[in-house]
Parts: sequence; structure tokens; C-alpha cells
Amino acid sequence: MTMPSETVDRTWSPVLDGVHAAELDCLQANLAVLADRHHGAGTHVALGAAPRFAPAFPPDGPPSLDVPLDGRLTEASRLLGLAVAVREDGVDGPALRRLAAAHGPLYVVGDAHTMPWVPYFGQKHMEHSFLLTAVGDSCTVVDAYHNDTPWGSARPAVWRMAVADFDAAAPKSSAFAVTASAVPALDVGAELAASARALGFVDRYVEAVREHGDRPAGWDALVLDVWLVARTRALHARWLARAGVDDGGRAARGAAAWLTLAAQTYVAMRRARRGGGMSGALVDRVHELLVADRDLAVELAVRSAVVGALATVLELDPAGVAGPLRELPRFNSFRLVDVIERVEAALRVELDPDDLATGDLRDVDALAGLFRRAVSGP
Repeated sequence: MTMPSETVDRTWSPVLDGVHAAELDCLQANLAVLADRHHGAGTHVALGAAPRFAPAFPPDGPPSLDVPLDGRLTEASRLLGLAVAVREDGVDGPALRRLAAAHGPLYVVGDAHTMPWVPYFGQKHMEHSFLLTAVGDSCTVVDAYHNDTPWGSARPAVWRMAVADFDAAAPKSSAFAVTASAVPALDVGAELAASARALGFVDRYVEAVREHGDRPAGWDALVLDVWLVARTRALHARWLARAGVDDGGRAARGAAAWLTLAAQTYVAMRRARRGGGMSGALVDRVHELLVADRDLAVELAVRSAVVGALATVLELDPAGVAGPLRELPRFNSFRLVDVIERVEAALRVELDPDDLATGDLRDVDALAGLFRRAVSGP
């Protein structure tokens, strides 16, 4: 097989330049390219709206935060307006070329072990995506993946390949013809609330990590999970800023802390393979950062719900919702009941009747604190 030649493409290279590829996994990266190609630079940042913490707990292995292909496709549909029009699984190179000729650019998922433009080529079997954007006398492959590996670095680029070499690179893949509709309008408050609810699995996840901390499979899973969370949190911080959610920079600082931990965890895994096991202090740090993520998610979700409900009921600009409740225009006890019921519905909690008799109903911050405690639990 001849190694593909990197090239510059008038259509796709400018799109790649605008993708925050270091904040995406290998399945998201090329869905992000499609979104920005159809809807403009930065569209893909909406993927950061949903940093769902959804660990899987297999009965015979360590927990995993890896998001499967169907999950990433569902996210792309809900957040980016991308829909799968045609899907074919188990197809070879010639079939991919026929599909691309019939439907245009394809989103393709196959085995990185056979793809010569990524450092996993001949080294590691893993699911990996790319775009097949042109076929004819040669094939054009677009891949936005960005990562550093023991076998070299992957960076977003466009490659041109001989037909025979492309067929060898994609012996068995899943192919998707993707259509783009209007980008969905997201309810920021609802996204924040859903993210906060998902982080309720933190303690169970960390307990499962500890149970598998003395086995190589557990080390490998933890390294991948921390790497994935670091990217997820970085994109989430970017989305929060774009959505106008003021978190005082806490999400960005948390993402930076995860990135540091990702490097530490990888080094610890390499050392553990030489004997001695993984340090329990690393798992403690994972727990600490997840709890910080959870606390921030709850705070942002509650604040958004409380301010949003008050603004709606009192017909106010959200920017002006602050201070003592009785000083807000049109506020009265009847409208407070409406506000509380709206917040309870948004956060899926119900306040204890005793809480309604406390001084926590005096101002916006106190009301938010009351709901924050209800969401977080005792």
C-alpha cells in the first residue's frame, strides 16, 4: 500500500481549520466537519451542550464512558440537525465508492488498524471515522481527528489516495449518507438540567473504577475515560461561553484540570504495566474532579431554572433578575407559587413543605440555594 498524500482542498480544508478537533473524539470529529460544512464555522460547538455522564457497567469488565456510534449519531441529529438518510453496514471499498458516487460525501466508520493516514495503522484495532468526499480516478479522504499517540500524531487533514489503496484501507466499514436540516434551537436551561441529572452516577462509577483498579483492563479503561472527559469538558466550557452562561471561568479551569489528569493517568498506566499497579490517588483525583463537575452543573442548572422562571412569570429581562424577590416588578406570593412549580418541573425535584416556610424565599440567590440543596440531596 502506498501512503496517502496530504493535499489542500478548496472545500474541506477551510472547514477543518475551524473545527476544535482537540475537543472531540474520533466519531464526533467528522460529524463536526459535516455540520460546519453545511451550517457554517462553529456550528459543531453545539455538541458541547450535552456532556452527558453516562457510564456503562458491563458485568465482566470495568466501567466505561465511551459513547457508541449510534449515540454519537443521535447527538448529531438532536444538536446539529444531521440525519442519516442512507446507512449500509459491512461494506467494502468498492461499495463505499459506489455509494459516494450515488449520494455524495459519506461519513464512514471502520477499523483504524487498516487506515494508513492515522497513527493506529498496523498498530491498534479501534473504531474510527472519516469522510469519503470524492471518488473517481482517485479517492479523497477527510479526517478531522486530532490526537497524540505512542505511534505518532494525528492532525486534521485531507488525503488523496489511489483507488486500490483506498479499497485496502476500508475493507469493511459502515457508511452513512448524511443530510442536514436546520440546526435545532436548544433550550439552554433544559440542557444544563439534563447534564446535572446525569452526574448523579458519579459515586457508582468511581466505586466501579476502584473495583477494577488492580487489573490492566481497568487501567486502560480509566485512561480512555479521563481522556474523553477532558475533551468533553473543554467543548462544554466553549459551549457555555457561546451560550452566554456565566460560570466565572470554572468550566474552563475544570477542563484544564482534566487535561492535566489525562497525562498523569497515561504515565501511571505505562508504569503500572511494568509492575506495581495504578495509584489510588489518581482515582481519588478522578472522584474530586467529577464532584466539582457535578457541583458546577447543579449550580448552573438551578440558577438558569430559577432566573428563567422568575423572568417568565414576572415578564422581565433575565439580566435584571437579581436581589430581593419583593423588589422585583409584579412580584407577589401568588406568582412565587408559579415560579416554584416551574422550577420544580424544570429540575424534576419537589421542595419539602418545610422549606417553603424558611427565609430562603427572600431573594434570588437564596431561592437558588434552596433548589440547589434539593437537587444535590443531603
